Amino acid sequence: RVSTTIGELDRVLGGGLVEGSVVLVGGDPGIGKSTLMLQMAMEMAGQKRVLYVSGEESERQIKMRATRLVGAQQDGQSSKSSKGTAVPLPQNLLLVTETNLEVILNHINETKPELLIIDSIQTTYLSELDSSAGSVSQVRECSSQLRELAKTSGISVFVIGHVTKEGAIAGPR
Repeated sequence: RVSTTIGELDRVLGGGLVEGSVVLVGGDPGIGKSTLMLQMAMEMAGQKRVLYVSGEESERQIKMRATRLVGAQQDGQSSKSSKGTAVPLPQNLLLVTETNLEVILNHINETKPELLIIDSIQTTYLSELDSSAGSVSQVRECSSQLRELAKTSGISVFVIGHVTKEGAIAGPR
C-alpha cells in the first residue's frame, strides 16, 4: 500500500492506495468529493503520475480549486507569490476535461498515469452505446472498462459517483 499522505483517507482505504484497485467515492452533493480527490491528486503527484479527468467542471474551475488548496496548505497565506503569480501546481498532475471514455482511454495510453481519477462516472459515456451518460447501461459499461483497465495495467482508479435523492449511490451496484 502507498500512503496518500491524508491520514483519514489512508485509514478508510485500509492503510493506503493499492495498485490496480478501483475505489468508488460517493456522498451527498457539495460534501467535498471532488475537493478531496483533487487534494489527494496534488499530494500523490509528488510520487506518482496522476491523471484527473473531469466531466463536471472546467479546467479553470479545477485550477482555481487547486490554487485555493495550495494556499490553504501554506497556513492561510495567499496562493500567490510575492510577485502576484499563481503558485505552480505539481508537474505530475495532469488534468483533462472529457466525458467520452474512448478519448479518456487514449489520454491514459498517451500519459501513462499511475493514478486515475474520474469525476464523475455519471458524466462518462461510451459512444457505442445508444443510451445517455448516467444511464444504468452507460455507468455499468464505463465502470467495467475502468475496472478492467485497473486490473490489467496496475493503475489505481478513483471514481466519483453521485448520490440519489434517497441517499443511495446512483447507478448499478
